[in-house]
Amino acid sequence: MPFSIATEVAALNQALFRVTHGLYILTAADGSRVNGQCLDALMQVTNQPPRIAIGVGKRSLTHEMIARSGRFVASVLDRTNDGCGDTVRRFGFQSGRDVDKFAGFPHALTDRGIPYLLDAVAYYECAVLPEMTLDLGTHSLFVASVERAGARDDGEPLSYNEYRRTLRQRRS
Repeated sequence: MPFSIATEVAALNQALFRVTHGLYILTAADGSRVNGQCLDALMQVTNQPPRIAIGVGKRSLTHEMIARSGRFVASVLDRTNDGCGDTVRRFGFQSGRDVDKFAGFPHALTDRGIPYLLDAVAYYECAVLPEMTLDLGTHSLFVASVERAGARDDGEPLSYNEYRRTLRQRRS
């Protein structure tokens, strides 16, 4: 079967949905205030030293908190967790400017007060390297050192593609 060639933005974005990557909950703290959001733009960029890069929309509260504090945590969602869809809805379909996303939600805090998900497959506590932050217009690319990580032996990371497939099935 031949490729469908894309040149318009909407069609290019549809093609980009074929990129495989995980779905994470990105969290940050600013003073006593905490927030989190869904994130699909995360990749490991080096292993010595351990570093990751994340792309975060500038209009989000989480972006503002990371830009101010220079720190964040990324929790890897567990596809085998029955509550995974509810977690995505909580962190992806409402604004932290309007609601406390962590109210009544099970989580723990790092020593620096940044939340992470207790039912995650893994989490990465990171410090942004300001000299490596890039302004991408609507987003910032934060490169960060992974200073601490937690991992469980059970569970399986949720891919963004699998999440999108599940969404389509629920709509039909």
